[in-house]
Amino acid sequence: MKSTPRIITMSLLALAAVAAPAWAQAKSELTIALSSFSAETVDPALQGHNVKYYLSLMFDYLVGTTPDGQPSQAGGLASKWENSADHKRWTFHLRKGVKFHDGTEMTSDDVKFSLQRAMSKRSTTGYAGPLRTLIADIETPTPDRVVIVTRDPTLIIPTYLSRSLSTEGMVLPKKYIETNGDDVFARKPVGTGPYKFVEQVVGSHIKMTAVDNHWRIGMPKYKNVTFKLVPEETTRIALLRRGEVDVADVSRERVKELEKEGFPVHMRKEEALIHVWWILGPDGRTPPTNDKRVREALNHAIDRNEIAQSIFGGYAEPAAIPMGLTWSFKDVGFKVTPDMAYAYDPARAKKLLADAGLAGGFTQDIYAFQLPGFPEGKAFAEAMAGYWEKIGVKSRLIPVDYPAFRKMWVDRKAPGAVGYYNVANRDWIGAYAFLEKQGYTPSKLNDTVNDPEVDGMLAQVLRQTDRDKINALMRNVYTRLRSEHHGVPVVFVHSPYAASKTLGKWNPGSVMYDLFLDELARK
Repeated sequence: MKSTPRIITMSLLALAAVAAPAWAQAKSELTIALSSFSAETVDPALQGHNVKYYLSLMFDYLVGTTPDGQPSQAGGLASKWENSADHKRWTFHLRKGVKFHDGTEMTSDDVKFSLQRAMSKRSTTGYAGPLRTLIADIETPTPDRVVIVTRDPTLIIPTYLSRSLSTEGMVLPKKYIETNGDDVFARKPVGTGPYKFVEQVVGSHIKMTAVDNHWRIGMPKYKNVTFKLVPEETTRIALLRRGEVDVADVSRERVKELEKEGFPVHMRKEEALIHVWWILGPDGRTPPTNDKRVREALNHAIDRNEIAQSIFGGYAEPAAIPMGLTWSFKDVGFKVTPDMAYAYDPARAKKLLADAGLAGGFTQDIYAFQLPGFPEGKAFAEAMAGYWEKIGVKSRLIPVDYPAFRKMWVDRKAPGAVGYYNVANRDWIGAYAFLEKQGYTPSKLNDTVNDPEVDGMLAQVLRQTDRDKINALMRNVYTRLRSEHHGVPVVFVHSPYAASKTLGKWNPGSVMYDLFLDELARK
């Protein structure tokens, strides 16, 4: 009889273990340290792809995406979709029983509201403009069905509204936002994702807590997920060594050191193109880079092989095509020929400047900042300034936070200044979406091209459904961009993310600006 309480106690403990959520039986918090949060917004309409690192846990997309970036009917709020024969009506069938974090049910009205909000003039996402041009109407025939009607035939709608691109496909709560207003939503966002918002301390961290059971990942492994903003790499690595963070973005030059210490380093191959451009003025290209010879000179002044080794620790490959994304090259059959590569030739660069009437060089501003997955940003800007100094182009380095630079870029407040980007690599649809945003003159964010031939070809791609014709158009776009030297493609980088020794299996995938933490968060 004396043993009965012990038996009962053990039985209760066993039952508790079975009933307890996963995080009660293991590490309860996942912590990710990043060098940049970009704009630090938690409203999907106020930034776009750069904030997906944390928003993709709080919100679900209409169209799901596999870790390698392909549209999937398994990971989105639409369990299936189909298009009409003329590719102008896209019908999405929604999952039933999905609820927002405030307990209200997600319906087709929320999807319509979210998409209209993402396309509104208030939106600053990358693809708001193209969607406004493309979408004629959004129909909601039933609570679990949405029909998107386009003005022209297109293949691109599912990808635009998927996790593989930006945030336009994230579904938001119509009633909550209409009742509380945009400002409240921007401070206390509500989504349908596996983790719900807890708090944001600007300049410090964003914290979220798990939904008990979620259709996307099941029972979460971690009760809490915290993203820490840690700009200093030495601090991020120290936190990793002390076990205070589980994942950290690190510079390429620290990879071998961390691997020797036994830390797993997950490398995303050719994750991004490091690309430099000159901000256009309100009326198009700004002198002196409106002269093709000047643009060509600035390209030949750069030693891409040396940058790959010295700045990126050998985890990079030279690039040749402005805004050219290699994952799309194989999709459309484009090949980079040896004559397209930019030789490092300072003498030729100086002659080109002299031919353009600039033998004495000129002065330009370079804005220096870091970006998520690009902790070497400021060192890279310094290196570019050094190369250009050798051919007589003097650069004023201006340290700035990325959000401040982005506003100047979008508003074209710094014409002629130099910016740069780690452009996430993508397939042909993603590459087209990027080119439409950055290289199509009518686009608000067009920053470096302003070329009627490129505009004409991009406009045709959007409305084309014949893949052979699409491929030919895309090949011609890349050829034209290279021949006209629109921007400075520097290197393709392999991006490292260091993990704690106890983290376990994780595939960060290849989705742009998204570490695809679903697998880690799953029990």
